[in-house]
Amino acid sequence: MLRIKKGFTLVELLVVIAIVAILSGILMIAINPQSLIQKSRDAKRMEDVSTLVKAMNLALADGEITLSASGTCATCTSATGTQATDGVNGWVKFGTPALKTGLAKFISALPQDPLNTAPNVYTFASDLNGFEFNAVLEHADNDSKESTDGGNAPAVYEVGSDAGLDLL
Repeated sequence: MLRIKKGFTLVELLVVIAIVAILSGILMIAINPQSLIQKSRDAKRMEDVSTLVKAMNLALADGEITLSASGTCATCTSATGTQATDGVNGWVKFGTPALKTGLAKFISALPQDPLNTAPNVYTFASDLNGFEFNAVLEHADNDSKESTDGGNAPAVYEVGSDAGLDLL
């Protein structure tokens, strides 16, 4: 009697598995997931500090806050301060006039850096004339954004209302 063989041999299966593994490795190298993750965290950082600047400008225009000199504020980083928007407990410090709500009208909570461990934290500084938010970007593609943002630190992304962005 003839016996009909169905299925694959062990050698055929091993060859297919090896080919799939090689193609997966090549694909992972081409995609570079670590680079994509860094870029997405940087995009979040730039969006967060932009949102903070808008909220601060709106709150200042509305009379919800007043700028105060932050000096050497030890809790003016997203890693050490809280997410409160009242100007006292959060990592962004400012004065709040009587019967005003601080930044709560414009932003529900202060954002935190995606990593939120030094050096990847948001920092804040202000004087009576302006304010500045800083973020350190991870990916090398964003070096030009850090060096051309108008600030005084070429390796830090700086935004705000301070002329020269030199408070930090």
